[in-house]
Amino acid sequence: MNEEIHTGLMKEGSISAKIYFLLLDKPLTQSEISKRLYSGKIQLSNIKKNLDDLEREDYVKQIGREMGKGKNYNRIYYKSTLKPLIEFVKKQVDYRSKSSKSKRKGKISSKEIKFLEFFLNSKWFKRFYSQQYLNLDLECEGKINKRGCSCPIRFFARLIEEMFVITENFGVYNFSLNKDNLNIVDFDSFIEVEKKKLSEYDKLLIKKVIKVAKECLGNYTKTNSTLDFYFKDYGVLFLPYSLSKKLSTLGRIPLTVSNAFSVALEENL
Repeated sequence: MNEEIHTGLMKEGSISAKIYFLLLDKPLTQSEISKRLYSGKIQLSNIKKNLDDLEREDYVKQIGREMGKGKNYNRIYYKSTLKPLIEFVKKQVDYRSKSSKSKRKGKISSKEIKFLEFFLNSKWFKRFYSQQYLNLDLECEGKINKRGCSCPIRFFARLIEEMFVITENFGVYNFSLNKDNLNIVDFDSFIEVEKKKLSEYDKLLIKKVIKVAKECLGNYTKTNSTLDFYFKDYGVLFLPYSLSKKLSTLGRIPLTVSNAFSVALEENL
């Protein structure tokens, strides 16, 4: 991960990295980007230069002249793509597969990448770009409700690692709600349907596991709230267990979270 956060357009602290992260949430114009990041105190030519660089690498794209309430149809809006995030996943999984003897740590398949793209574009995942979540995340900076991130790769890697290590732990204890279904083109609709199939016993068990895991992690307010984000609509439990071994160790092994859920599951199952 060091290369991605120390060089190139995703370099930690760079204007291009900040712009990229901002545009993951929703489309914005150059002026809106300037106001959101620097209260309008940076020249638009500098914003445009960074947008051009990002667009050249296909990290950002123009989505045309949008019409609608509060939008001027003559203004161009920009939106981030998933390309640098997917590139990072492929590179890290490939590295792990070469350095590990485990057969479950093979290269990531095109089908798994397709699932990941649908997942990252879901409303469920995009909640992590909201100020409600950014106020909790230590990778983010700025005043309350005006926070952003200058290192999107590290932000993304930690989220994916922690989510999938939780999925992996539940799967190890034979409590997987999605063992290997990658044919999910609408993650939001999928969890809406599947969560209704959970029994009251299962819901109570999950609640107990979360409670013990929070205690193991120190019962800190921000940590507890982060776990609540992960378990919203039981979303983290509907990630494919078959994919968890590959994505739970993208940059580092989130041992603290893994151990907490291992203890909690062993105590309740």
